[in-house]
Amino acid sequence: MNALQRVFLTGICLFSLAVVNTVSATQRAHSSKNSISATQIRQAYAQLIKNPSLKKPKIEVKAKKKSTPARFHAVTVAKKQIHKKYRWGGTTPRTGFDCSGLIQYAFKLAKIYIPRTAAAQYKHTKRISLSKIQAGDLIFFHTRRTKARVNHVGIYMGNGKFIHAPRKEKRVSIAKLNKYWRRKFVGAGRV
Repeated sequence: MNALQRVFLTGICLFSLAVVNTVSATQRAHSSKNSISATQIRQAYAQLIKNPSLKKPKIEVKAKKKSTPARFHAVTVAKKQIHKKYRWGGTTPRTGFDCSGLIQYAFKLAKIYIPRTAAAQYKHTKRISLSKIQAGDLIFFHTRRTKARVNHVGIYMGNGKFIHAPRKEKRVSIAKLNKYWRRKFVGAGRV
């Protein structure tokens, strides 16, 4: 590499460094997924000066991995069970689900332990208000004349809808959190 080429490359690297510093500040403000830091440009420039035979300096850009709460995965699993038959005590897609069996199955595939019955799931979750409910939160109801305060559960999917296994002769389905369900509502919980 001759002197003219080195001067040219040095100018390009310095210009790139100035651009990257400006872009980095902007990206930090907007928290971009992929960015090249000024340090990476300096390292690439040093590699180029030390070894001029390199055609392309190595610059590694690490993408930030978005973490998705496991409860969103549980919603996806529950959606895949829509139209599966109801079965009292059921915990698998093959045999069918009851309400708490569906919830336990969905969270198990999301790698979260949750107890078996609706009442135990209610005790296991952290109470949240209905105004702060998010997709993946559980919603609990009292639907029958039983001593148990909680006897039905569904998984909230957003926009006022939840997935549940309603009752005998019905299938896993999506329901709206309408007047009927609001009257039966006991509480919401987050795993």
